[in-house]
Amino acid sequence: MRNAAAPKSPSFAALVQTFFTEYLVAQRAVSPRTVACYRDALMLFLDFASRKLGKAPTTLRLTDIQPEIILAFLDHLEHERSS
Repeated sequence: MRNAAAPKSPSFAALVQTFFTEYLVAQRAVSPRTVACYRDALMLFLDFASRKLGKAPTTLRLTDIQPEIILAFLDHLEHERSS
């Protein structure tokens, strides 16, 4: 009997798109301005994560997003971007 390969985790980009289209817009009915703010913050994070991990944003997987990368991003925002 053959073992089935573990299913490949969805790309982070696909999960983010689902978050925007299904959760924020359809379920929460947030304003377009709120969606734009979330989009901008996620774009900053994806750019940061892709540089740190050496991967294109479109190839990031949810398994790539570890607590360490999130904490490094927050530190980056606090100290380098002064946000």
